[in-house]
Amino acid sequence: MTRQNSPIPAQDNRLTTNKQRANRRRWLDRLWYLLITSAGSSVIVALLAIFFYLGSEVLPLFKPVSVSTPQALAEPLPVATTPKVVLPDHALLPEFEPVFVLSEPQQRYLLLAARHGEACLLDRTRAEQGCLQRLSLTDRTVDLTALVWLAGQRSLISGDSSGQLKQWFLLPDQQGQLRLSWVKPFSRRAAAIQTIAAEQGRSGFAVLDSAGNLSLFYANLTKPLWQGPAAVDTQPGELHFLPGNQRLLFSNASGQQQWLIDNRHPEISWRTLWQQVWYEGWQQPEYVWQTGSASAAVQGKYSLVPLTLGTLKAAFYAMLVAVPLAVLAALYTCCFLPEPLRSRLSQLIELLALFPTVIIGFLAAIWLAPALEQHLLALLCFFGLLPLLVFGLSWLWPRLPLSLQKLPGSGWELLLLLALLAAVGLLALYLGHTLQLSLFDGSFRFWLNSQGIDYQQRNALLVGLAMGLAVMPLVYSVCFDVMSQIPRSLTLGASALGATPWQIIQRVILPLSVPGILAAVMLGLSRAIGETMIILMATGNTPITNFNLFEGLRSLTAALTIELPEAAVDSSHYRVLFLVAILLFVFTFTANTLADLLRQRLRRNFQRLDG
Repeated sequence: MTRQNSPIPAQDNRLTTNKQRANRRRWLDRLWYLLITSAGSSVIVALLAIFFYLGSEVLPLFKPVSVSTPQALAEPLPVATTPKVVLPDHALLPEFEPVFVLSEPQQRYLLLAARHGEACLLDRTRAEQGCLQRLSLTDRTVDLTALVWLAGQRSLISGDSSGQLKQWFLLPDQQGQLRLSWVKPFSRRAAAIQTIAAEQGRSGFAVLDSAGNLSLFYANLTKPLWQGPAAVDTQPGELHFLPGNQRLLFSNASGQQQWLIDNRHPEISWRTLWQQVWYEGWQQPEYVWQTGSASAAVQGKYSLVPLTLGTLKAAFYAMLVAVPLAVLAALYTCCFLPEPLRSRLSQLIELLALFPTVIIGFLAAIWLAPALEQHLLALLCFFGLLPLLVFGLSWLWPRLPLSLQKLPGSGWELLLLLALLAAVGLLALYLGHTLQLSLFDGSFRFWLNSQGIDYQQRNALLVGLAMGLAVMPLVYSVCFDVMSQIPRSLTLGASALGATPWQIIQRVILPLSVPGILAAVMLGLSRAIGETMIILMATGNTPITNFNLFEGLRSLTAALTIELPEAAVDSSHYRVLFLVAILLFVFTFTANTLADLLRQRLRRNFQRLDG
């Protein structure tokens, strides 16, 4: 009698095989976990590397000024001297003995200054008429000891025996006549001002006082960039900057000495970047970003306020258009449309996100801008009639027969809404045309300009409409997904308790969707801040510091795109653009981080509901 084989070894083999599979799966899971972790860590490392690289390019802007000890020169260097100004015969006033005689760039106006500080601004062509302006450059109790033009020949620096430095601008008055205007004082020196030297090609200057102290200033700042003992012979002498402004020469009867100066970016400071600055030729302090004009070679204007406000202005008006449309569209499609139409409409709206932004910007610049200029009043009428349409329908709908009230859910309500919107649009066109002819002499734009409201064809309203269309699909997609994930048991329970659809939206859907909606808004804001092509093509790229709806703007992204290829490497302009990139990086990173935190909070809320 033979014994049957026991099934136990086969069962052991299966258990062993299953255990081996489980081990392999566990090792594969660990491997994938390590790969995903390393990938995420590499992204973080890459972001940090980008940030540190941008920071390394920006840090030289704020490097302190360094000045070497004076070095005696064995052989004297030639120094460019200011040509002597020949005074007209009529300029020699009997009661006025000029010690300082300076001429402005066109050689038409002369500035004569006496030792006690009294000055006379004279017109060469009308010297016989006397002084155009009489003023005092110092207090009556002190003497004028130094007077020099800065590089732009529109800014004058005066120094007196009390150690006071003052800045004066040569500005035209309302009649176009030049006048000297006092702008600001600089930090007072401890002793009398002995000599002042202006930098070549920039608005900086060096000051040597009678106590032997040397100070370096820049016209935009009242405090010195550097100050210290000069350690030179106390005999009177003259200061001169050599070409490149990296060497400062002191010449007197004992010989010549020089300082080596490392002062590459004197025009950049936190004050000039974020506060109003009174630049040469301007009537008042302003926030100015201006790097392409001829005057930029003399005095760079790198205020980040116009670019930052332009970025926020474009993003604000884009979100003002995109967020209401996206949130209300998500509510409507998720809560009122039947399933086949809901999925098709949501897919159609999400397809708008694939539309190239360069095409949107092109259409906005070529077609929408002139159309908006022509029908601006009609658009404003449309925005006014639309709420009336909504309130009118909300009042009329409950009073319709029940057979007509059952229309929603069949899909025909979309056609009805489109027809109503088209009717309101036609009515707005008619009203806009009629009002423009009867109240605004045929041109609403010219009327705005006459009221002091500057209307530019490529303005913030155009950017808001174009960029709002580009941002809206992203916000809609996130809002629709959030509202669709709300447990159906909650809405069915509320409906079973007798809640109307609007009560379900107000009490159930919206409270649960608020974190997701905020996350969608933050993602849309990040998208709007980083947008480039629409802003480049749909605005005039003018750095304006206001939120006027009818004026243009210039964003951080536009400045980077336009100016970085043209900026000289290692120049102040070049490094400030890296600072612009850091600001853009911080804005987008903050918006994305807040959106992710809100998304995680929403997921925890849904997990609590499911539990």
